Amino acid sequence: MNKVVVITGASSGLGLSHAIFLTYKGYTVFGTSRKETLDKDLLKQLFLQDHTQWKFVNKEKTKVKAGKILAPKELLNQLDTLIAKITYFKMDVTSDSSVKEAISEMEEKAKAINNHGIDILINNAGIGFFGSVEDLSMEEWKQTFDINFFGMLRVIRAILPFMFARGSGQIINTSSLGGFVAIPYQTHYSAAKAAVKILSEGLNMELKSFNIKVSALLPSDINTSFNINTYKLTKETNESLTSIDLEKMLANPPIEKNSRHYAFAKRVWKVIVQNLIVSPPPLVVSRKIAKILRRKNPKISYQAGSFEQKFLISLIRRIFPDTFNYTMLAKYYGL
Repeated sequence: MNKVVVITGASSGLGLSHAIFLTYKGYTVFGTSRKETLDKDLLKQLFLQDHTQWKFVNKEKTKVKAGKILAPKELLNQLDTLIAKITYFKMDVTSDSSVKEAISEMEEKAKAINNHGIDILINNAGIGFFGSVEDLSMEEWKQTFDINFFGMLRVIRAILPFMFARGSGQIINTSSLGGFVAIPYQTHYSAAKAAVKILSEGLNMELKSFNIKVSALLPSDINTSFNINTYKLTKETNESLTSIDLEKMLANPPIEKNSRHYAFAKRVWKVIVQNLIVSPPPLVVSRKIAKILRRKNPKISYQAGSFEQKFLISLIRRIFPDTFNYTMLAKYYGL
């Protein structure tokens, strides 16, 4: 297989999982990261951490223990080799010049491999905070949209001329089930991901006549290092956190104690963290991407991850009125 895939945000979380799994499936993978150099051992450690199964060991759900690694044995046996095969390029999705330079470099290297260039773009780079609409600063709001929405748009606009020239291509943009329904105290994230979903739907119609396929991917809660990074970013701490620091995370929600939202946000934080710890691993989403890439005529959007979340969100949005839906959603989060 000589198909070249570009994956943004491929140094951790979902992006790293996609990069490893698609390499395992025979694709040539170009990953992007804001860092100049990446430690291969650290990438391996992150992948294994993200695919560790966690189980609660007390009724209060404040203590967990690690279980098995939720990844195919054959893949794990090749993990070092697979990571070594991924070619990384430095890219800052908030910079027009950085994106254009990186895409041009990747296109040139892709042509040397398959004679035609980049086949597939998986837009994955993202960032998240935790806080109320009122408490998060305008800079945090802007940063969320600059990376989660405008960052994707920059990459798409940089890569499209090459796909137009070739007469084919495929783009998968990572949205979220949180872009389908609002998540309290992550409204900024839901808003950006909703914008990604609409962007993908519009692009699908605009690019269909040019033989460029576009889909939005809407993952459910996934247990990745992204969740820990969200905590670190919002708390502005340099502590080395892992999934098992659950008690510390539950006791210290990333919101100021003098905020009028503190008591309510603490309830929501508890629900979110306890859900994420036992959520599916990133490979669940990576497998969905591999299936999408095999389809001759992919759909406009796909959901991936927890069956319960996918089913319930789809059901309530189709059957019940919004007033009922959001009343139940608020109760679920303890509001």
